[in-house]
Amino acid sequence: MALKRSVIQLMSDEKLTVSDLADKSGLCEKTVRRAVQSNEQARLNTTSATVIAETFGLPVGEINWPGGLENRGRPALTGGTYTRRSD
Repeated sequence: MALKRSVIQLMSDEKLTVSDLADKSGLCEKTVRRAVQSNEQARLNTTSATVIAETFGLPVGEINWPGGLENRGRPALTGGTYTRRSD
């Protein structure tokens, strides 16, 4: 079984900054920063994790989420149901 790669490793491979990944995924920068932090307060909503994983063309289970994932509450900073940011 292959080792899971972190979001930081995936970003490095693609030469993406937090801002670049936020733009590419449609999520806010604060949410992307939570995906790369390695503390328990940085748990990422599974919906946001799915969006980031899809941006890299991977399933959520193939990425190491350092802060972990959670299923409760709404995705970060949406204030409602999940929607992708549109420009």
